[in-house]
Order: sequence, then structure tokens, then C-alpha cells
Amino acid sequence: MDIRISKQATRKDPEALRQETMRKEATVSLALKSPFGLAKLASALVNPVRKYLDYVPIGRKTVVVEPIPDGFIPYFDADIEEFYGTKVGADGVSKMLICNAIRTVVDEFEVITKPKVPYKELRVRKYKVLDRVKERLKQGLGLREDNLWFSLFHTAGVATNTEQVVTGKLTKDVLALAFKEVERHRLVVSSVILNPQAVSGIRRWQRTDIDEAARIEIRQRGYLGSLFGANFFVSNIINIDATNDTTFAYILAQPQFVGWMPIRADAEIIPADRPDDVLLGWVGYELLGMLVHNNRAVARIKFSSTS
Repeated sequence: MDIRISKQATRKDPEALRQETMRKEATVSLALKSPFGLAKLASALVNPVRKYLDYVPIGRKTVVVEPIPDGFIPYFDADIEEFYGTKVGADGVSKMLICNAIRTVVDEFEVITKPKVPYKELRVRKYKVLDRVKERLKQGLGLREDNLWFSLFHTAGVATNTEQVVTGKLTKDVLALAFKEVERHRLVVSSVILNPQAVSGIRRWQRTDIDEAARIEIRQRGYLGSLFGANFFVSNIINIDATNDTTFAYILAQPQFVGWMPIRADAEIIPADRPDDVLLGWVGYELLGMLVHNNRAVARIKFSSTS
């Protein structure tokens, strides 16, 4: 089924062009009346012209995500704190060690979004607007999750470890110092989450900063995918302090040592049309908890957002 106006018609007189347009409209109307026609029409639809790439959530990649069955209390048991053996003399009495493990119950909260689409949009848009809204809905839930996770990382990063501050661009030296803050607790750094401003600084690292293999990776891909064994993630929703022109990076240990995310309802999409207002849409719903249970596993870097 061809619903395009042919190039030959555009070279004809206005009457021929009008007839061609009417034929096109009739073809579309006929297609809307049959399942086969709808399928053919759908295949001719195009994607929307996008202003930027879709957002991909990061927070879930850096913590342990665990589904929680209905009725189950979201809690976890902490490990027993380590202790040393005691040297006892020949006639001495050894001390008794009472090992109490801590149980933590995580408070749950709801994340909700309610996008609505005017019915008119289904008729005037070339792409499947409802499908696109569902995609945007899931992205919106992911954006909210990352905002909350980054806020937790921001606080945890200075609760135990010392914040590393550099007045200019992000440097390899300050990254190494931040890694040290986590590694001194016998932890291995697994992830680094950066503001995009950090990428600008990394691209300007010189031969004295990194080896040739890493410089080739930066030239080819535009950013550094990994360094010191840690994966790098870039997110534009990391806060920028406009007053001081500074932004942040977060250094994280392996997920099991950083945080826990119990999920009771994960990105559920509930139909929620409003026929009286001629609106179609859904409610996106999540019921979950978030916890950074080990401040030693998070370090924070502050650097310039303008360098």
C-alpha cells in the first residue's frame, strides 16, 4: 500500500495534485477499517524526531536489586563485625565475645507518574504516540530513581570518607585519591558516576596522565569506559552548584557492599484513561525502598563545572 504523493503528481497541474491527495486520504481511510490495513499503515509510520538520546537509568547498576514478594517485610541482616583473637596466659581466663548481628528494615515509598495524551494526538501524529508515551513513562520512573540514588550517594560520600576537592577539571590524581578512600576499607571500587562536565576534563588528559591505550579509547569513543578496573557512567542529572560553579563524581565499591533496593512493584503500568476529558493515558507505579548500608563504600569528588 503506497500512501505517498507521487513525484509525477507534483509535476502536474493543481487539479491533478488535488486528486492525488484525495486518493491518498481515501487509501488511509480504507486502511483504518481493517486489521490488515492498520498493520500496513503502522509499518509506514515513522519515529519521532528526537531532541536528545533517551535516558538510561544508572542507579540500579550500582546496587543490589531484590524483588520482594507481597506481604514480605523488606529487611536485611548485617554481617557480624570482625574481631581479633585474644592471647591468654597459662593461668588466665579468656574473654567472651557476644556477636550480635544488626537487622535493618527498609522503609518503602511510592513513585508515581500520570502521563495523559489528548485523543487528537493519535490522529495528527505520524508515529505511535501512545507507545512513545509508555517509553517516556518508564524513563520518567528511572529519572526519579537516579535522582534519589545520587542524593544518597552524595550524603554517604562524606559520612565516613574524606571528600576530594580539585579547583579545576577532574584529574587522574584526584580520582586515585578518591579510590584510595574506598580501598582503605578493604573494598574494591567497581563504579564511577560522573557529571558530563568531567568528560570534558578527561578528554584533555595528556600523555603524562594516562597510557596510550587509554588515550586511544578516549579519541575513538569520546570518553573513558573504565579506569583502575572500575566502570564509568555519565549522567547529566548529577547536581551542579551554580553558586560555586562546582559539580561532583561518586566512587562506589561493588554493588553488594554499597546499597540495597528492595522492589515490591516494579514499573507497573496501569491504564488510566479520562474519557470525559478526551484523554488517554496510564499511571506508572513503583513501590520500593532504597538504602546505602555501607558509607565506607562511597567516596565523593568535587571539581569545577566550568573548567
